[in-house]
Amino acid sequence: MPDRQQVRRARHRRWMLGIRIGLVVVSSGLATQSALAQEEHVVQMDTLNVRDVLYHLGGGGGNGMALIDEVSDTPGVILIDTKPAGWGPATTEVLGQVTDLPVRTIINTHAHADHAGSNGEFGPEVDIIAHENVSARMIAGGLYGAGSFGLPTITVTERHGLLDDIDRIELYYFGAGHTDGDLTVVFPGKEVAYLSDLFPMKGVPVIDRENGGSGLAFPDTLDRIISEIDGVNRVITGHGPFPTTYAGRGRRETGARRAWSGFYTWDDLTEYAAFVRVFVESIVRSYESGQELDAALADLRMPV
Repeated sequence: MPDRQQVRRARHRRWMLGIRIGLVVVSSGLATQSALAQEEHVVQMDTLNVRDVLYHLGGGGGNGMALIDEVSDTPGVILIDTKPAGWGPATTEVLGQVTDLPVRTIINTHAHADHAGSNGEFGPEVDIIAHENVSARMIAGGLYGAGSFGLPTITVTERHGLLDDIDRIELYYFGAGHTDGDLTVVFPGKEVAYLSDLFPMKGVPVIDRENGGSGLAFPDTLDRIISEIDGVNRVITGHGPFPTTYAGRGRRETGARRAWSGFYTWDDLTEYAAFVRVFVESIVRSYESGQELDAALADLRMPV
């Protein structure tokens, strides 16, 4: 049995390693945040199927989704992520092109302002669903004050479901990664999943340790998603490619002007998960051996 001093040393090494991983990868998300204040409030809406009621919402530095529920007892729009503060009116405007129904439910995939900053701009009657860790993170980070509208009203521990049949929405929590409150949103009847910043785009993972993110846990969290979710063909990321069918108002950028086009597949997610595991393991080895980090990562092949 290790003594207390050995346990403390092991915990300290693990803590320092986590900091090292976090410092390497969290910076890749900072440029997006600094650009938000300069961006015009224009939401671009796309659809994955012109006959469907599921839409992708671009703009504001982070992706989002909207499902128009026309058949339940309380019809309305289910909005997945709300973009930064001030983007609520632009989102409402673009949704008004395809429905007269109001936003009834908001799902926050995590606590960051680029995905949850406009929660309070859709009215106090809206239900807000998020993982159970998110409310405290929002308050601690200053996004919303304690007791204010904009905080989650319904919390998820591991799983939660909404609607039925083709419009079914399933929410999963698989563990820490980008933060400690990342939800994976699955539309099983549409074979679509929205991973938000658990899969922001192809590149190094973005880990926010101040909000419970964990580089050490990230690979296992992605592996759980891959092993426990079936039947998904199209993957929407937190900041990556847009679907290809323009469906609403906003900048209709095509061809070379559109930095990202199309969507990712389940194979892309599998490739990304494998890369993240190798990435983290390389940092672990460099830390344990005293190797320079640049040398440890020199041979890594970034997913494309």
